Amino acid sequence: MSCDDLDRLRAESPHSASSGWPREAQQHLASCERCSQLQASLDSSAQLDFPEALRSRIEADILPGLRPVSPIPSTLRVAVTLLLCSMVVIAAANWRLGLDGWYARSRLQASVNFSLLGISILALANALAQQMMPGSRRRASVSLYIAAPLLALLAANVSVFGYRWNPNFVPIALSCWEIGVACAALSAPLFWMALRRGFSLDPVGHGATAGLLAGLVGATVLEIYCPYLDRLHTSAAHVGAAVTSALLGAVLGGIKGRIERRAA
Repeated sequence: MSCDDLDRLRAESPHSASSGWPREAQQHLASCERCSQLQASLDSSAQLDFPEALRSRIEADILPGLRPVSPIPSTLRVAVTLLLCSMVVIAAANWRLGLDGWYARSRLQASVNFSLLGISILALANALAQQMMPGSRRRASVSLYIAAPLLALLAANVSVFGYRWNPNFVPIALSCWEIGVACAALSAPLFWMALRRGFSLDPVGHGATAGLLAGLVGATVLEIYCPYLDRLHTSAAHVGAAVTSALLGAVLGGIKGRIERRAA
């Protein structure tokens, strides 16, 4: 038996003491000074008596705080849960508000707007599911996930909607903005229930992403409900509600991060 064989036996043995080893290992220990000195050190450390009082004290400090936990859900499950929550809020809100905006849009306007909203919500739900898992793979930065949907929606509004002046622009825009922010606020607790078991290394970015997802839910409700097809109105009120939600999410994420750091 060689030194490597003895090292392998030592690693595979359930205990480091050499008393239960086979005869070949005992013969090698007797003939090899290096292995004999190493094993003598291991045998002496294995015989050290761990004080019973100290062991009981450690167990008393640790065991009462231990609680069984279930595994964290997969990113796919979290993303699907976020999408289902979004669909529930959109369906419930438009059941209450109506579908005037859907019927007022042309086929081109509806296909462009709702395609962009659907893709953005899907991408943000996946990004949030990834962000809550420390060490998960990031395909893009948080700033890109936030800026890309907003810029795409603004560009679509300018492209497919016209402009006409309305003297009641401010009260109409404020009314839609309030509805969008309210729908985002309704979505936030549902998203929190899906994300609460995760841990984000970037609370501000995580909060902004969650806030934007909730804001896009509100913007989708407005696109289905609001028949006022003006590029300035949809940009200021509908997209503005999503921007407001993202900013509020970033602020709340920053506050949560500070509280966790102080508690640690």
